[in-house]
Amino acid sequence: MNLQQEFVSCGVCGSDRWHPYASGQDYEYGTSTDIFQIVQCRHCGHRYLNPRPVMAELPRIYPPHYYAYTYDQAIHPLALRAKDWLDGGKVQSWISKSSRTSDSKPSTRPQKALRVLDVGCGNGRYLKRLHRLGLAKHNLYGVEMNEAAIDQLNQGGFQGYYGRLEDVAPELPDNSFDVIILLQVLEHVANPAQIIQILAQLLRPGGHLILETPNMEGWDAQLFHEGYWGGYHFPRHWHLFSQKTLEKLFEDANLETLKFRSLPSHAFWILSYHHWLEHQLNWRRVAAHFNPLQNIPLLSVFTGFDLVRSCLGFSTSNIEAIARKPRQS
Repeated sequence: MNLQQEFVSCGVCGSDRWHPYASGQDYEYGTSTDIFQIVQCRHCGHRYLNPRPVMAELPRIYPPHYYAYTYDQAIHPLALRAKDWLDGGKVQSWISKSSRTSDSKPSTRPQKALRVLDVGCGNGRYLKRLHRLGLAKHNLYGVEMNEAAIDQLNQGGFQGYYGRLEDVAPELPDNSFDVIILLQVLEHVANPAQIIQILAQLLRPGGHLILETPNMEGWDAQLFHEGYWGGYHFPRHWHLFSQKTLEKLFEDANLETLKFRSLPSHAFWILSYHHWLEHQLNWRRVAAHFNPLQNIPLLSVFTGFDLVRSCLGFSTSNIEAIARKPRQS
């Protein structure tokens, strides 16, 4: 059964002028037999899914067994431990950034008073880690589409909001967040320009926006660009960014771009080879071993490969971007 879809404008600049860039199917979950198309904006170069599923199809393209809903069960225990260790340093860096008024001056705000918003917070694992670092629960906010997860967060004393950011933003305090986290979320939203503008309004002057998203400039994205790249994640990734298009989003929202950093994209490497082996070569048994959630040797190889490339200054297919709301004069 085909999905109901609609044509849309560019989510970065609003242009309706585009040309085809790539195409493929839902190789991971098989939610439909549709052939999906990534297009490239002729005005700003942004690449996005067009046409894309209508909002009413979201429950279908995000089935109950979607990995984000079964995260702790879907991922190999060793991979979970490794990620938990890496997350410790990541979360600490968020606090370090927000505890300075500039690159060198310490802030007078006590760490416990920092207010943090995690958009797409899942089960709240980052909020819980922030609390263990000393941040007060009443200053830790999360937005998530999973109602059960939000109920659990609220019962635990955190500030959880169920729904899309666009819908719950009026309930959140403007100009008040020291840090806003947006990890692997921007590529899923309907209107990324609107989302960044909302987040800019929620940040306090001097506050930081920290986001992670797939990057179209990585080697695997270029090698498998015609359709098998894992980062396409058909039909759930509606937008695919580059450093250039992220900078434009920040500039249009009056945010200062501070830093870009390449991150490992082991899952995209593994998924790309899985899709190519299964659907191009029809080597289904071989492809079955290319599981980014369970194959520890492949996870280790591609993580190490991307870490080395990142240290040498090469782009990977996963990027961290940090922006700051200017201080009021």
